[in-house]
Amino acid sequence: MMSRKPRLLLSRQALADNYQRLSSFSGQAECAASIKANAYGVGIEFAAPVLWEAGCRTYFVAYLEEALALRSLLPDAVIYAFHGYMPDEFSVARDKNIRPVINTSDEAMTQGIASLRPALHIDTGMRRLGIPHDEYERLPELMECCQPSLLMSHLASADESGSSQSQQQLAQFESVRDALGSRCPPSSLANTAGILLGENYQFDLVRPGIGLYGGSPDPMDPKGFQPVVTWQAQILQLQQVKPGETVGYGGSFIAQHQMQLATIGVGYADGYQRVLSGRGEVAIDGERCPVVGRVSMDLVTIDVSRLSGHRVGSWVEIMGPTISIDTLATKANTIGYEFLTRLGSRMERTIV
Repeated sequence: MMSRKPRLLLSRQALADNYQRLSSFSGQAECAASIKANAYGVGIEFAAPVLWEAGCRTYFVAYLEEALALRSLLPDAVIYAFHGYMPDEFSVARDKNIRPVINTSDEAMTQGIASLRPALHIDTGMRRLGIPHDEYERLPELMECCQPSLLMSHLASADESGSSQSQQQLAQFESVRDALGSRCPPSSLANTAGILLGENYQFDLVRPGIGLYGGSPDPMDPKGFQPVVTWQAQILQLQQVKPGETVGYGGSFIAQHQMQLATIGVGYADGYQRVLSGRGEVAIDGERCPVVGRVSMDLVTIDVSRLSGHRVGSWVEIMGPTISIDTLATKANTIGYEFLTRLGSRMERTIV
């Protein structure tokens, strides 16, 4: 029986293998995991236990609510919350052993903050969060007050191999570490792209994100990461279209010759972005098929004229082994992170 709903196949093995691959690239550094935004859209309930079994012991999320959800899954994990939390959440964080990432001097001076074993984030060039450069002279005082378990910063251009900004940030981070001397706690600078820059960027702990889930910092080079998510939709209807007939809203596509089209059950409500109208591709049994006409809320029409063997009910790959997350994102003029985190909630999810 057809389900008609699109589905996500989530691979335990691919996630575990990606973690092990990133660990192997990380030298002596501990390999943590960024699992914010519901594990980049793949689902924290799926990802957290798989990563724990693979050997991951330290995790990063954005918000306290995410940290509490993760704590319920992994009672013994070390969990950091990138955005910290409000004073009225202090007791909850303490009781659940959630470590805030401190981003401002005021947060670092909060009474009793040291009991939470926080991380201290310094801004080395991202200019987003973190202790700014003009407050570096206060770092000894801040360190004394908050007693951080981790010193961290974040690379702004690690995915751009020709950029000098990463080297500049590395030099600034090392300068701070040198100035702190024996007071410097374990340190972390590298995300997935930073890990791939080499040993100098890895320090004591790395915190990959996109690579865990099958994306690459370089869309043209997958780096051997395996797709964790295979996104599929079923063919709902097949039809013949004659030359001169239009397809979809606005009649934006006009057939130039006899065609066979398939309508599949996926749309922008599921995260398949409207910008892919007339430019996206999907795959059937490894064969690519172009999207024709406009992407609508629940439906996409594709050209299957060259293929045979497909029928109503056949599964079509939207993203997976043939259409990688980075291929899909490039077609949509965005990044794999956005596609993953926008995967729709109404899709069926199956762990394989």
